[in-house]
Amino acid sequence: MDKQLQPVTQPRPQDWQQELARARQQLMEAEAELAQEQAAINAFRMHCRLHLDALVDELLALQLEKQACLTRLELLRQAHDLGVPLDDDFWETVEMAARETAVPDPDDLILPTDTPRDKAAEKRIYRELARKFHPDLANTAVEQAYRTMMMTAVNAAYTAGDVQALYDLAGELDPGELAELTGITNITLRKLREQILNARRRRRRAQQRLQALRGENTARLYYKAQALDEGSEDWWTLVRRELEEAIARRRQDVATLQAQLALVKNIGDDNTTNGK
Repeated sequence: MDKQLQPVTQPRPQDWQQELARARQQLMEAEAELAQEQAAINAFRMHCRLHLDALVDELLALQLEKQACLTRLELLRQAHDLGVPLDDDFWETVEMAARETAVPDPDDLILPTDTPRDKAAEKRIYRELARKFHPDLANTAVEQAYRTMMMTAVNAAYTAGDVQALYDLAGELDPGELAELTGITNITLRKLREQILNARRRRRRAQQRLQALRGENTARLYYKAQALDEGSEDWWTLVRRELEEAIARRRQDVATLQAQLALVKNIGDDNTTNGK
């Protein structure tokens, strides 16, 4: 006598309805947390503009000037060693390149910014997305098509430097979730599962955005201020003093480099004159 096949246990609609309610509640909490911190940090950003903009602009200008001096000094030394004259047009190109490639000094302060760009974070999330969506990991033709579409979007966002798009893609449907939906034949259950997964994706997207927000310079200053009572005048006085001290250090750095530049240039001019 043939053994009877045991029926496959199917989830009950009421179980997934409860799960959907939990997923929606978690989504609301994640989006509320994101909105609350965005509003607080944006308000703090406006205070930074009022209190610190002039000092920040001056410090950034000095940092660029320091970078340009370092670049010019190194190239002058190389040119003098090789006996190559450098004209004014060349220096204009050098200074433009120095401004484009300038990097903060290790001891620079955290400065507020409107459009932060964290290339290390972009590379990190790109690698995570490549592991998640690479077409070679597909088990079915449907999954491969989905992975290919998503990987194309990931590559486009990374090439464009659109970190927000990368974070959004991190919250999209996982290939394993796609396979799960494909295997559900009951229309009612599939619709419930899609709603659950959609709520989870939106929650992941909110969490990714919150993570990105918290890594931004203005946010880091905000949390630092919160630890010291950001409404206190003493905090703003402290930050202004730190900026003024950093500006004084950069001015000294620039003055020292300009003196070195003048010395190297004079030596080069003397060598050129004596060689005639």
